[in-house]
Amino acid sequence: MWPNRSAASSAGALAKGTLMTASALLLLLGLTAASWAQADHSTTTADQLSKQRKELYLKATKSPLADLANDVNQIAVQSETCRVKYGSAACGLSDKALESDKLEDRYDYYVKQPVEAHSKPLAVKVDRRNWGGSNVPPHP
Repeated sequence: MWPNRSAASSAGALAKGTLMTASALLLLLGLTAASWAQADHSTTTADQLSKQRKELYLKATKSPLADLANDVNQIAVQSETCRVKYGSAACGLSDKALESDKLEDRYDYYVKQPVEAHSKPLAVKVDRRNWGGSNVPPHP
C-alpha cells in the first residue's frame, strides 16, 4: 500500500541529520565569532574608558567637581561594569574596591588615579658608558 514509505522516511532522516549538522556548525561559528568580538571589545572598552577619563580629568581642571558629578558617576558605573566583565587590571582600576560615597573619592578612584598611573613617565637611567663610541670614563 505504501511502497515509497521507507524511501520517504530515509529522505526525511537524511534531511533532519543535515539540518542538525548545519545548525551545530552555525552555533560553533557563532560562538567563535562571539569570543573574538569579546576579546576585541575588552580592549575597545578599556580604550574608551581611558579616553573618557582623560577628558574628564581635563574638565576638572577648569570646572568645580560638583558640576561634573554626573560625568563622574557615569564613569564609575562604566568602570565597574568593565571590572565585572574583564577584571580590574584590564579596566585601569586597582584591585581594592572604593569604600567611600564622597564625590571627591569617586573622582580620585575612577578618574584621577587611572589617568595619572597611565601617564607617569617611565624611569629611565641613562648611562653614558653605554653610548657607542664614547670615551667617557665610568662613574664610581
